[in-house]
Amino acid sequence: MPRKVARKERGVFEKVPGSGIWWIRFKVKGVEHREKVGRRGDAMKLYAMRRADVVRGVKMPANMKHKGVKFSEIAQEAIDWYTNHERRDLRNFKSRMKYILEAFGDWVADEIKPSDIDSWLGAHEWSPATKNRYKNVFGKTYKIALADGKVTGNPARLVEQRAENNARIRFLSDDEEKRLRAAITKQFPWHMPEFDVALNTGMRLSEQYSLEWSQVSLTRKRLRLEKTKNGSDREIPLNKTCLKALAALHAIRPHDGRIFQSKYGKDLNHPRGWFDLAIAQAKILNFRWHDLRHTFISRLVMKDVNLRTVQELAGHKTISMTTRYAHLAPEHNQAAIEKLDPVSA
Repeated sequence: MPRKVARKERGVFEKVPGSGIWWIRFKVKGVEHREKVGRRGDAMKLYAMRRADVVRGVKMPANMKHKGVKFSEIAQEAIDWYTNHERRDLRNFKSRMKYILEAFGDWVADEIKPSDIDSWLGAHEWSPATKNRYKNVFGKTYKIALADGKVTGNPARLVEQRAENNARIRFLSDDEEKRLRAAITKQFPWHMPEFDVALNTGMRLSEQYSLEWSQVSLTRKRLRLEKTKNGSDREIPLNKTCLKALAALHAIRPHDGRIFQSKYGKDLNHPRGWFDLAIAQAKILNFRWHDLRHTFISRLVMKDVNLRTVQELAGHKTISMTTRYAHLAPEHNQAAIEKLDPVSA
């Protein structure tokens, strides 16, 4: 027996084909109204009800004045989700979201197209990595809203990821380090421990500046990082330089919370205020705080530390991230290739 084809109704439609979420549309005094319903059968029933209400002149619900929820609503829902789940990147997420809301806050979330997001990203002179971070904020926001039934799709999924150049490895030379230390000593001596800890642990900026005294054991010569970028905890051994820097800070600590404080006793979240000035004073070009991490890893490799150990110390999730530094050990590579030479008689 031939399969019965479902009857089409003009005012009932599936906005995103295959989504299983059905909408209705109808006009009241020439003004079109739309409502998201869900299942097709429910949409058919509600459409029939609305048509009857229009004929009888029944006043429509106030919430039908808009075609859907605004992006600002699902943005707040995403921020609440990040807060409730205690995500470490909450501060960055909120910062980026604030900028997105300036452009898309009043838009109806379901009317934002992938091309709208892509064009907005393209209009900014950001690095590919930064554009991808903003794209991820869109994506996560729509993912949360989609799970809650507030939107019918995730347009960010159709925005092409920008190609990132992660090959940049900039490390501090011995001469640059000498000049930088001189500049810090002259202008910002109370920040020298921060510099020493960064240079001798290779911690990421967010890891270092969220560090608390409860995570440090000066007797065991270890510090413990929790919920790192790669999703796991790790311990970092402390050398003599690092121990000396931390011991000095421990002696003058105002409390047992955050380790790194300003000279006024306030928690520091980043080194931007003083580090950029010190770099300029030392006349060092093209160098960022994150390059201290590159310096830590590069120096380990150049000291012929095996890559597996370097991976563990750096907190790289995969060995492929560590092998980007392998070319910095030319003597090691030379010794390896010479093993192919035939043994002389």
